[in-house]
Amino acid sequence: MIKRHVTVGLLLMQCLLLAFSCKKSPTSEPGTSADRWVNLAHLDHLYQTHTLPNGAEVGTVAIYSNAPNYELISDEDEGFTCIDDVARAALLVLQEPDLATNTGKQDKLRKMTEFVLQLQSENGYFYNFLWPDRTINKTFQTSVNRPDWWSWRALWFLTEAYPYYQKADAALATRIQTANQKLVTVMVRDFGNKPMEMNFVQGLKVPKWLPYGSGTDQAAIMMLGLLNYHQQTPDPQVVKLIELLGEGVVIMQQGGAERFPYGAILSFENIWHAYGSDQAYALLRAGKALNKPVWTEVARREIDHFYPFLLNQGFMESFEGALKGSDIMANKISRFAQIAYGVRPMVWAALEAYEQTRENRYLELSAQLAGWFLGANPANVKMYDPATGRCYDGISSATDVNRNSGAESTIEALWAFQRLEKYPEALQLLEKYK
Repeated sequence: MIKRHVTVGLLLMQCLLLAFSCKKSPTSEPGTSADRWVNLAHLDHLYQTHTLPNGAEVGTVAIYSNAPNYELISDEDEGFTCIDDVARAALLVLQEPDLATNTGKQDKLRKMTEFVLQLQSENGYFYNFLWPDRTINKTFQTSVNRPDWWSWRALWFLTEAYPYYQKADAALATRIQTANQKLVTVMVRDFGNKPMEMNFVQGLKVPKWLPYGSGTDQAAIMMLGLLNYHQQTPDPQVVKLIELLGEGVVIMQQGGAERFPYGAILSFENIWHAYGSDQAYALLRAGKALNKPVWTEVARREIDHFYPFLLNQGFMESFEGALKGSDIMANKISRFAQIAYGVRPMVWAALEAYEQTRENRYLELSAQLAGWFLGANPANVKMYDPATGRCYDGISSATDVNRNSGAESTIEALWAFQRLEKYPEALQLLEKYK
C-alpha cells in the first residue's frame, strides 16, 4: 500500500539456536506439525470475523499491531483491514499443508474469500479498505476502485483459490470465476491495447504502457493473476496482455554482471525499491508457462548478480539511477527502512530459480536472503520469531528496529518460511545465516 510503503522509513529466541536440530515451537492451529517454522499464532491474533451491512460474514486481518502488547490498530484515513492484507493471508492459508483436514483453516479461508468478493465494485475493480463501522472506504487514495495493487492482489488470490473451490464448493467457485472474468475484462480493456511507447527518465528508457506508466512491481502481480486465469480459461487476449506486461518488465532491467545495477529490474521510472519486487519471480513463472526463455534469462540475471550485490551491501531499501555516458550511476541510495516485504520476493525468486534449474546455488542464495529474518541484517536483530509468529515491521537504521508487527510483515515472513519448508536443504543451509 502506498501510504505504508512511503511512511515506513520495520524476543529472545533460545530455541531458535537449535532450530534445525530439535523440535520447534508448535503452531497455533490444531493438527499442524510441531516442527514447522510457520507459526500462525500472531496471524490468528490479527484475524477477526465481522458482519457487513449487507449481512455477509467476512474474515479480516488487522493492518497494524503495535508493540509491546500488540493491540490491533486502525488508521483514520484508511480503515482497519484491507484486500492488500486479507488476500495475502488467504493465499497463505490456501497453501497450508493441512488445509484439507483443518476445518479451522477452511473456515478462515472461506470467510477471507468472502471479504475479497464483497469488495469488488460495479466497474470490475476492487475497493481496498473497510472502515471500523464495517462500511467500505470508497474515497481514500489507497482504497478507491481503480487499477491498482489491491485489484491485482484480489485477482492473484481468487485465481489461486478457484481450483480449490471447484472441488470444495462449486457455488463459491462460480462466484469467484464471475468476479475474475469481470476484473480481467476491464484489465484487457484498460491495458491490453496500449501502444508500446517509450519515455526517458534520467537518460534511462522506460515503458509507458505499464501501471502508472512504468510500474513493473504492479505488472508482476498482474502477470501472476492473469497467468492463472489463462490456464483456467484460455484466452488469447489475456496472453497478449501478459506478453505486453512481460516485455515492459524486461525493458526495465538495467546493468549486467559487471555493471551497476547488476541486472536489477527497476520498479518505476529510474527507481528500484525492495518492496513488492516480484518481477523476477513473475518472469520465471510466466516465462516457463509461455515458453519465453528470454524472460527467464532476464529473471536469472537479476537473481544471479543483483541479489548477491544486495547481500554484500547489507540489503537496501531503494536507489535512483541515472545514465552518465554509457554507465548507470546511483544518484541516491537509501539503505533503510528494510522490511519483510522487501526480502520475501527475493526468497521466492531464488527458490523458483532452483525449481526450474535444480542448481543448488539457488538454494544457498535463498538461505542467505532468508537469513535477514533471523538476524543476518544490519541491526543484527531476529526479525521473525517462530515461537510467536511475529515479524517486526522493519529496520529503520543499524540501531533502530520497529518492533510493531502488522499484517504485511507477518504475512510476508510466513510466506517466506512456508515456501522454504518445501525445500529441507534450504532450511539446513539457513542454519549458518542465523
